[in-house]
Amino acid sequence: MSNSAPFSLARDAVLANPPASADGLVDTLGADGLLGLCILLAVVALAAVLSTIRDRGRVRDAARRSRQQSDAMRELLRSVRMAESIAGLGIWQYDHATRVQQWSEGLKRLFGIDPGAELVEGDAETLFYANDVDLVSKVCQHSDKIEPFTIEFEIFGFDGILRTISAQACNLRNAEGEVQRVVAVVRDVTRNVEARLEAAREWDEIEGAASHPAHRRPDKQERIEETDPLTGVANRRRLMGELDRLVLDARKSHRPLVLVMFEVDRLKRVIGTHGSEGGDAILRRIAQLAGEQAREHDVIGRVSTEQFAWIIPRATEGTARVMTERLRQTIARTSGVGKIPPVTISLGFTGMQAGDTALTLFARADDALFAAKDSGRNRVRVAA
Repeated sequence: MSNSAPFSLARDAVLANPPASADGLVDTLGADGLLGLCILLAVVALAAVLSTIRDRGRVRDAARRSRQQSDAMRELLRSVRMAESIAGLGIWQYDHATRVQQWSEGLKRLFGIDPGAELVEGDAETLFYANDVDLVSKVCQHSDKIEPFTIEFEIFGFDGILRTISAQACNLRNAEGEVQRVVAVVRDVTRNVEARLEAAREWDEIEGAASHPAHRRPDKQERIEETDPLTGVANRRRLMGELDRLVLDARKSHRPLVLVMFEVDRLKRVIGTHGSEGGDAILRRIAQLAGEQAREHDVIGRVSTEQFAWIIPRATEGTARVMTERLRQTIARTSGVGKIPPVTISLGFTGMQAGDTALTLFARADDALFAAKDSGRNRVRVAA
């Protein structure tokens, strides 16, 4: 009898005379047929067991490969962080599809930000905005470049030091040739620039010529100041930089933060009656009174001609309501200068919420200020 005979006998017998019971199955199959059926069932069970073993082996292999890839990625990131720290550089990335910027720990360090601080959507744009730098627009102007290209710009870090930053960028394209992502290696080249300028000055002295304008670094008077020249408070540039820093600090420490926007009511009437000098005197007086109301770590800045902002760290909205109402009343009583009677201000404020950036906080406080003006001026409104 061939090897397949028991299987054939079992199959043919069962199909020809289906059994009604277990005893009938034995009678129908006979000894050889029953043996064949048992072997068949054993083979099926063995196949199932082997399949399970193979599947488990594949799962273990996949898990092992995943762990190896994760370990390799962690090692790569660790090496990148180490290289950034040693070389004093950072990595900046921009995704054209999502319009999202990614900052490495080294890049945060260049801006004086805690490398462990988490940047949410909008933070990166605000940090550049505070330095009048639109890096996205700058790299988009080079979207036709195939080879790497370099962009240089100056920034004031959170430590107040002016730095020259060089970004060597390249466009990463898809199969259709469209730019999908821009990756840039960012370095602090301040010392290199200063060395070049010093060499240029020495050459000028040797030649007895004036300094080359193209190689001359702006002196302190030519640099963008951080103080509003009229009122002595922070200018918009410094204010936005401080707001960036304090938003990141509040997010990390889970402490409250309030932003107040206030505006001199009907300043144009003052200027129309007492001239621009009278308007300037009122603005200086407003800044003085606001500074007297501010706490040690608060920041007051001038945003536009008649508009100011007041950053109050570690204050709740309840505390801010008391502080803003006190400022409103103080200015309404004592802001007069010489023959110019006291003026009033309108104020709007908001507390920092989960997911806020400096820009969203600024926009919400500005909306609250508009509500205060729209409801009659000389009052305080909190953002909805």
